[in-house]
Amino acid sequence: MAFSLMTRPTSRALVVPGTVAMLLLLPWLIYSSAIVHRYGLRDDYSILREAREEPGKILRVCASQGRPLYGWMLEASAKAAGGIDGLMGLRLLGVGGLGVLAAAVFLMLRKEGWKTGSAGLLAGFLTLTPSAQVIANWSICWPQAVALMLGLASFACARRAITQHEEATPHGWRWTLAAVGAMATATLIYQVSGLFYAVLLAAALVVRRDASLKDTARWMAKHLVVMGVGLVLAYAVTRVTFATGLFTASPRMSFEKHWVDKTVWALTHVFPNALALSALNEAPGDMDGYWAMVVLTLTLLGVGVVVEGRRSGLTGVGRWLLALVTLSAAAYSVSFLAGERWPTYRTLNALTGVWAVFFAASLVNLGTVWPRHGPRMATLLLSVFVAFSAFLAHVQSLELFALPQGRELALMEQGASLVVPAQKPRVFVLTAKQADSTAPFHYLDEFGSVSVDAEWVAKEMLKALVKERFPREKDVSGLYRFAAGPVAPEPRNYDILIDMRRQHVSAVRPVLQLPR
Repeated sequence: MAFSLMTRPTSRALVVPGTVAMLLLLPWLIYSSAIVHRYGLRDDYSILREAREEPGKILRVCASQGRPLYGWMLEASAKAAGGIDGLMGLRLLGVGGLGVLAAAVFLMLRKEGWKTGSAGLLAGFLTLTPSAQVIANWSICWPQAVALMLGLASFACARRAITQHEEATPHGWRWTLAAVGAMATATLIYQVSGLFYAVLLAAALVVRRDASLKDTARWMAKHLVVMGVGLVLAYAVTRVTFATGLFTASPRMSFEKHWVDKTVWALTHVFPNALALSALNEAPGDMDGYWAMVVLTLTLLGVGVVVEGRRSGLTGVGRWLLALVTLSAAAYSVSFLAGERWPTYRTLNALTGVWAVFFAASLVNLGTVWPRHGPRMATLLLSVFVAFSAFLAHVQSLELFALPQGRELALMEQGASLVVPAQKPRVFVLTAKQADSTAPFHYLDEFGSVSVDAEWVAKEMLKALVKERFPREKDVSGLYRFAAGPVAPEPRNYDILIDMRRQHVSAVRPVLQLPR
């Protein structure tokens, strides 16, 4: 009797690989229409020039802030990018990294016991948050995606080490070293990104219903020790580079001294951004949707804790509350210790991820109240939420990154096109204010931000554009005389005026060429 060596896979067998493929593609579907636009954002222009003209500067600046690997990766990639059009390649790296991260998170969630549907939806959502949007749309942020993946890898290695230790299997220490090494490496890229470890820890904890509160605390403590040792190791490496004179410490490398004030500030300025999940902070604009999402998250988490109490008793409630408080603190620990107070979304990947885990787990818990149809309804509601978040991420990438930054670049490009080297014209750039942006709103230096609100950005952007016109010129700044400021000088003091405030005016030409 002959047996065929080829068997047709069942539809169930294709679910996991199919989900992995979809997650790899998801960021491309969401962000591709935005990232292919021609634009840069603030530091992008100076990074391009420094990579070309001042080798080693980017590395030194990033290393002075405790991010030497970030500097190395950024300098190498910016040099390869070459010019403004090459920035798209850096954004593609960020989007590709988010896809790999989503697929890896999904596989890890499945290993921890999450069902395929909820695991896929949660993994996909983590690539749609405002923090992920910054990585996808800001060229210089692509190394953060690598740091996030290293945070995940650190958890995976620590998980293996702890499991082998509990089973008295030899060589578990190797996995521990790998976990600490991955965490330290992630920290040396971008300090807060390695804390993505806490997201996986939260996801593993919410499905550990058989463990006692004491065992849960002990298990979580082991993971937190791995995180802590990795952070300390990275900090030690940084201090050694400063002590040996390899790099010079930046004034930004300072610790917070006013702990109570910082706690109040974090609870009022940072945690709401994480609780809002996919809703952006539009202050001082329309904040109704933002606060509605904060209330929804807190309400759903409260319901989720109550349902967990019905299923697992006080132990379940204690486990969730312990994890929620401890892991939120762990996810924000680096930013809390830092002396700076800057509530940017690019520092909130881990904190938002922790709350997203409990949001999804609470919705799944709520579905168990109605055993017959509840789980499907919970999955449907989570699907609707993720789909709406995907829509927001797509629209915000266009309206708050690509289009306004593209208009700003096009405006400067008009002025650059008027530069005649033989005349060595006097170029004055009238810098804009944040209110001049064509974006619906702006948040700090990320969403909807105006780039040319400072002289140094205007100088770098103009130089990059003139360099495109005269690529063989070693130093294009010698082809014109540059000045910039918020107030225009007398007309006799310039030959070309580039008015960056006129971004909303399409009928009036904002660039003037006066006769010499």
